[in-house]
Amino acid sequence: MASSTLGGETQKLLRALAVTLTTFLGHVRGFEGTDEAPAGLSPSDFKAAANGLGAAVDKEVTFMMIACKPPAREADVREMCPKVGAAFFQLVRLVDDIPRAAGHEYLVAVRKAVCGSLVAAATLVNSFIDDKVVIEQAIMAELQFMPISGVFWEHCKTLSQIPADNRAAAALTWTSAVGSLVKDAAEELHESLESARDAAGEADGFSDDSMDELDGEIPADRVDEGRRIEKLVVAAKHACDKVGLRCIRECKQLDEERIVWLDRLVDVGRTVQAAVDDVVATLFMDEGEWKRCADAESQKLRDALASLLTLAVTFVDDTHLPWFELCRRQLGVAQEAGPVVR
Repeated sequence: MASSTLGGETQKLLRALAVTLTTFLGHVRGFEGTDEAPAGLSPSDFKAAANGLGAAVDKEVTFMMIACKPPAREADVREMCPKVGAAFFQLVRLVDDIPRAAGHEYLVAVRKAVCGSLVAAATLVNSFIDDKVVIEQAIMAELQFMPISGVFWEHCKTLSQIPADNRAAAALTWTSAVGSLVKDAAEELHESLESARDAAGEADGFSDDSMDELDGEIPADRVDEGRRIEKLVVAAKHACDKVGLRCIRECKQLDEERIVWLDRLVDVGRTVQAAVDDVVATLFMDEGEWKRCADAESQKLRDALASLLTLAVTFVDDTHLPWFELCRRQLGVAQEAGPVVR
């Protein structure tokens, strides 16, 4: 159980966060609109602000979830708890500014979206603590009916979308579980590094302290190392793109060896994707350990990429072979290195 790896003090903070989230949930669920809206507020302003806060909430909760997973980084968890609470507080404060005149259906839609995110976050926090917070059953039943129905309808839809063969199945998995995740990691790392680079020039001007607390930024003194890691992550993105397009989608034969090859590509691709996440996470770690971990995780990513590229050339079309061989040479991969397809 995940919670068993967290100490008592950390669990207390997580439980306090879960209590806060359920308090927000009860408030938003009963909100019927204010008599007067702040001057200049419009649905488009609300949507823009909610989108920004939604992205911040997503980032903060994801970072906390990763820190909670064994082996847990308790210092990071304790740091993230107030940030997650602040993020949701800002979201609820936005809701409190919506006037009744905005319309009943609009209010219902806003409540549903915000309550759904609060229930999901509280349930996630509950999964990491022993002394779980009780979420009112009426709320759970009200909010979960449609998602559960949606899951059922989605599963029925997938019956008509069963892949035609192992190549199609591997291509689908590669896109959803490898390629798109590595691409997202590369883009988010680039944005974080740009923010860290520009941070020194933002001392003046408008600042909302409560919003500043939402983001765990890369410290400025780690930008140079971050750029080196970014090059490696971008190399992983290019490699995953090439494997998806040139190896998996263009696999014309489906004999026994190539079927196993496709399965192994997906397995090793998942290893690359996990290594990308791990090496990026080191840039946000505590001061005393981040550099050592960054070096170790960078090497793990190089090793995973070497295995992927070596496996890729097993059956790749000859027209694509030069690109893979060039990448292998840049990583210092010996011709005979890498996994064997069985």
